[in-house]
Amino acid sequence: MRTPILILMSAIGVIGANSLLLSPVVTAVSETLNATTAEVMRAASAYGLGVAAAALLLAPLGDRFGAGRLMRAAMLLLAAGLMASALAPDTWTLMAAQAVCGLAAGAALPSIYTLAMVIAPKGREARVLGLVLSGWTVSMVLGVSVSAWATDLAGWRAVYGALAGIALLLWGAAVSLRGAGSPSGRATSPLTALRVPGIFRGLLSAALLMMGFYGSYFFTGAHITQALGLTTTQAGLLPLLYGIGFGLAVLLDPLLDRLGLARATAPVLLIIAASYVLLAVAAPYFALLLGAALVWGVFQHLGLNLLVARLTALDPSQRGAIMGLYSTVTYLCVFAAPFTGSLLFAGWGLAGCLALSALLALGAAAEALSLRRKPVSPDGAPA
Repeated sequence: MRTPILILMSAIGVIGANSLLLSPVVTAVSETLNATTAEVMRAASAYGLGVAAAALLLAPLGDRFGAGRLMRAAMLLLAAGLMASALAPDTWTLMAAQAVCGLAAGAALPSIYTLAMVIAPKGREARVLGLVLSGWTVSMVLGVSVSAWATDLAGWRAVYGALAGIALLLWGAAVSLRGAGSPSGRATSPLTALRVPGIFRGLLSAALLMMGFYGSYFFTGAHITQALGLTTTQAGLLPLLYGIGFGLAVLLDPLLDRLGLARATAPVLLIIAASYVLLAVAAPYFALLLGAALVWGVFQHLGLNLLVARLTALDPSQRGAIMGLYSTVTYLCVFAAPFTGSLLFAGWGLAGCLALSALLALGAAAEALSLRRKPVSPDGAPA
C-alpha cells in the first residue's frame, strides 16, 4: 500500500507546487517575457478558473470511468500544460498553458481524494488520507522555498520543465492505480451530487472552513511586511512553518480513526477557532506568530482530513462528483476571500481577518455537533 500512497501524495505535491510557483518567480518570469507583474499573475487567475471549471464538469467522469483512469489522464494533461508553460513565449501563451494545468488539477484532485479512501484498509481511512494530504506540505515547502532557489540557479523555465517531467513519471507510475476506484458506469454530475442527502451541510462546512483559512492566510504576508516592518523573505517563513505543522499532523491522524468522524469533527473545529485567537494574540510578535502558525497547520490538516472523509462517505458511487463540488467551493472561497479580507485588513489589520476566521470556524463547529446526534458507522458514513 505504500507505493500507491506515495504516488497520490506526490501527485498532490506537483499540483500544489505549480499553484504556488508563480508567486515567488513572478519577477523572473516578467523580465523574460517582457511583461508587467500584473500581466504575469493573470496566469494564476487562469489556473484558478481552470481548476473550478474542471472540478465541476470533469471530476464526475471519475464515477463513470474510474477515479484511477481519470487521475492518470489528468496527470498526462498536467505534464503537457507544465511543458507548455516552460516554453511559453509570451504571457498569453502562459495563461493558456496554466488554464490547461488548472483543468488537469481540477480533474485530478477529486480523483486523488477518492482513491485515498478506496485504497485505505478498513479502520485506517484517516491515517491514509492524512498521508496523502501531506503532499500539500511538500508543495508548500518546495513551492515557496526550493522553487525560488532553483529559479536563481537554472531559470524558471527549467523549474516548470522539471515539474512536467515529474508529472509524466507519475502518469507512468500510476498505471497500478488504473483499475482502482472501480467505475460504476453511472453518469453522475453536479446535479446528481447535489441530491445526495447531507451534501449541502457538508459543503457549508467546507465553505466555512476554507473561507476562514484563506480570509486570514492571504493577509499574513502583508501583516509581516507592513505592520511588523520585516522583509519578504521573513514573511515567507510563515507559510513554511504552517506547512511543517500541516505535515506533522500525520502523526495525529490515527487518533481520528480511533475517535471516529462524528466525535472528532466538532472538537477539531473548535481548536481551529482557538488557533485563530492564538494567532491574533501572537500577531505583534514575529517569533510567536511563527509558532502559532505551526499549531494552525496541525489542526487545519486534521480539519481538512475530517471534511474530506465526511464528504466522500455520503455516497461512494458519486465520490468524483461530490469531490468536484468540494473543489469548486474551495476555489470560490479562494476567489472571494481577498475581497472580504481586504475590507477587514484595511480597518482592523490582521486581527480583523482572524476574528472573522474564528467566527466561521465556530459556525462550522456548531454545525458539526449534529454529527454526534446521528448514528454513524466507524468510517463516518451515515448508518
